[in-house]
Amino acid sequence: MLEPLYGTPQAHVPPLGPLSPPLIRASTIGQPDAERLRALGSGEAAGEFYQRLGHSNGRAFESLVAGLEGADGAVAFASGMAAISAAMAAHLETGDRVLLAEEVYGGTSAFATTDLPRFGVVVERFSALDLDGLAAALRRPAKLVVFESPINPTLRIVDVRQVVSLARAAGALTMFDGTFAPPPMQRALDLGVDLVMHSASKFFGGHSDLLAGVVAGRHELLQPIEGWRRRTGGVLAPDPAWLLLRSWPTVRLRFEAQQAAALALAETLAGEVGNGTLIGVSYPGLPDHPDRELVRRQMHGGGCVVTLELPSLARARAVLDRLRVFARAPSLGGVESLATLPAFTTHAALTPAQRRAAGIADGLLRLAIGLEGVDVLLADLRQAMRG
Repeated sequence: MLEPLYGTPQAHVPPLGPLSPPLIRASTIGQPDAERLRALGSGEAAGEFYQRLGHSNGRAFESLVAGLEGADGAVAFASGMAAISAAMAAHLETGDRVLLAEEVYGGTSAFATTDLPRFGVVVERFSALDLDGLAAALRRPAKLVVFESPINPTLRIVDVRQVVSLARAAGALTMFDGTFAPPPMQRALDLGVDLVMHSASKFFGGHSDLLAGVVAGRHELLQPIEGWRRRTGGVLAPDPAWLLLRSWPTVRLRFEAQQAAALALAETLAGEVGNGTLIGVSYPGLPDHPDRELVRRQMHGGGCVVTLELPSLARARAVLDRLRVFARAPSLGGVESLATLPAFTTHAALTPAQRRAAGIADGLLRLAIGLEGVDVLLADLRQAMRG
């Protein structure tokens, strides 16, 4: 049987020869004869042929992700949005109904609500924190349930197993954005999710120098996604694929260090709430988190994002402007610590009333913790809040 062209987990081999994989930038590969061209072009043979159809650097990265997730395989894309939009589009057709969580990344929401309806797909919203509401929505046929956890930027936790159970009983597939909590922190496929997507630009890249996305799951669900990638051309390019391979050996080390720093920072700042301008701290690893039992059951730690609530958007903006170590930028998962205002970035498309309804205070400051050290980051936050 012909091996699929998307990555599957590969057995470890002892290091021999160059310890860094070769980067192959060639857009096309010369073949020895017409028969080889025919076999590659028809799909009867696997191998290097034309980069849009897959390449060795990309397949090596896909194989690593599949192994980490415990998946049959993975399909890599040029960005996280390319990955999740392809995964949705490949499994939907005119007349299908999608249940999209209110609490999903803004780009996912924009694609689903703006583009899918143009092709006759019905998109309806539900709250991933309201399982009774989801059960009611699933009384009518649905093809796909799309959600995430932890939720950006409120850091609430969704009961993944319960969402999967409800969807499966109704015959719907589940698609999950695991960007905020990659393995080993959270293994979405082990929780029953059908397809898990990551913005690989974040923790898998880890150095704020690439864009990439990846979807992992069972082969039969990945096949239409890989076909969509071939036809639409959103393949991950060789250079960022090579950079991802470079970053891979330190994924676990970086994540563990960042998570430890996030917990220490959150615990310290939680003890300072009410002493000045800080009126709230949210982090899934804190004992007062509203979903602490879910954190205990389905996660290993609280992640690398902390949110601070300040009295107003104006106050949060002033604090952001005074930061000297935290970079003022969206994203997460890199070695650099970042700070952003969801009201200006991830949820800028929402009105203030819509943000409040979603639990996003106007004065919310989102922090993605890097590797500068807890003392350095605390000092920076304290000087910014004193000003």
